[in-house]
Amino acid sequence: MKYIFPDNLFSRFYAFSFSEEEKKRISFLPSAQITAALLNEKDAIGLIPTLDLLTHEQLFVSKLGGVSFESEFCNSYLYFPTNIDQKKVTEVALSGDVSSLEAILCKILFAELYDQQVKMSLQTSSEIESDMPLLLVGDTNFVNERCLTGISFADGAIEILSAPFVNFVFAGKEKETVIAFNNNFASLIPKLYKSILPFIASLNLTSELKDKIREEFSSFVFEFDSMDIDGIAQLTRLPYYHVMIKEMIEIKFV
Repeated sequence: MKYIFPDNLFSRFYAFSFSEEEKKRISFLPSAQITAALLNEKDAIGLIPTLDLLTHEQLFVSKLGGVSFESEFCNSYLYFPTNIDQKKVTEVALSGDVSSLEAILCKILFAELYDQQVKMSLQTSSEIESDMPLLLVGDTNFVNERCLTGISFADGAIEILSAPFVNFVFAGKEKETVIAFNNNFASLIPKLYKSILPFIASLNLTSELKDKIREEFSSFVFEFDSMDIDGIAQLTRLPYYHVMIKEMIEIKFV
């Protein structure tokens, strides 16, 4: 079985816990490319952005684990220029490892939390422009402790979902592949728990930020329960409620 992962702190935590043989079968890709790559593989599992399911309803989704957040610690942070009124924003820049999830959910967050209809623009730089907020996705948030000055994207998502924010799910093109993955996942869980402290210690970050990550790591959920499954369902319904899609999707949980 092959694995196709985004290249971020949370997916690398999974990779850190894998056996040496399994690590050889992991490919790291930009988040926006994972689902397309997964469709070209028969015996593969992808850790895909949850809202990719809106356009790939045929995929089978593991109900056992993924990347879910229950608090502020997450993969994306919003940065506002100092001179801007949060309730008068008309455009938001996206930068980093951007996928469909951030582009869709950011529009919904501003509509729900700030009563603003915003347009999204891609930005190659990770610097904040003077006239618009920046949603930065991925590990750049952790460079020079930058995330400490940002607003957690997960926090806003949790507020409007009233459920955990499931950023990524494990999915496969074939049901049998996901069943096999689920069978292996049960034995992976103890390794994941044992890997938390060694993984954090291995990060090339400041000691202060590693301390903060250590304190907040429990809000990153890798072993799903019914609340996370509900979070996936709620998240995929939001675009329907905001008239971004015509029909709700039915998720093929395994």
